[in-house]
Amino acid sequence: MTSGTGSPRRSHSLAAAVVGLLGAVAAGGCASFVEIPIETPLQSKLDVSSFRRVLVAGFIVDHGSQDVELGSETSRLLQNQLRSVSKMQVLEPDRPPLLDALDKARGSLPEPERMNKVEREQYRVDGDRILQDADYWRKIGEEYQNPLIVSGHVGFEEQDRSGFQADERVVQDPTTNTARMIRSNRYLQRRGFTLSAEFYFIDGRTGSTLHKEKFSEEVLYSEEQKISPLSAYFELMDRLLPNFLGVISPQKIRGTRILLR
Repeated sequence: MTSGTGSPRRSHSLAAAVVGLLGAVAAGGCASFVEIPIETPLQSKLDVSSFRRVLVAGFIVDHGSQDVELGSETSRLLQNQLRSVSKMQVLEPDRPPLLDALDKARGSLPEPERMNKVEREQYRVDGDRILQDADYWRKIGEEYQNPLIVSGHVGFEEQDRSGFQADERVVQDPTTNTARMIRSNRYLQRRGFTLSAEFYFIDGRTGSTLHKEKFSEEVLYSEEQKISPLSAYFELMDRLLPNFLGVISPQKIRGTRILLR
């Protein structure tokens, strides 16, 4: 089993610095440069060539929103993406099998959205036990013809992220006719949305966890932006999906190479 913390976003700061430097050289002399697009292949973290099927088995919902059916929306988006990039057959059960196991483990506990803090923690402990139960996943694998199984935790939270933020602006001093920097703090009303996920990739033949990985994405909106929680969720999933797919499918990083001439 392997684990990780998700691929960091690519930074173009180095390329920008190089472009700026070369621009300065070109302005001061006769040098010129050209940008050549390049693609760098990245191998997948997990070899899934031995699997013919993949099953998205459902998720434990850690935090939710009444406006987002977090478990079902995440399953649907992952199934769509897997169909587009994978050669495996994407299985679509009428009801994700993990949900039946969670209902059985919940017993007399209320529905997840009505649980208090203690009940929710117990629910999470029961969910973790199921995720690590190799016998359970081997039985699920037998039922669905030994697929690669994807499951885990997903969470989605909305928070008030209003507060003071440093602000810098340049103004023209009328008395000296020179520009000067003014620094101040201003209060901004903002909403924040956070999407977190821990994906388990399970071998349906043995029930063992092949790989698990955590991802987290956040987006902030100003008060003027009338963004619904569902729209924020889709934006965050757009950011998260390439990292998820990079676990099981080769990816390409696109960039540029700068050549002097």
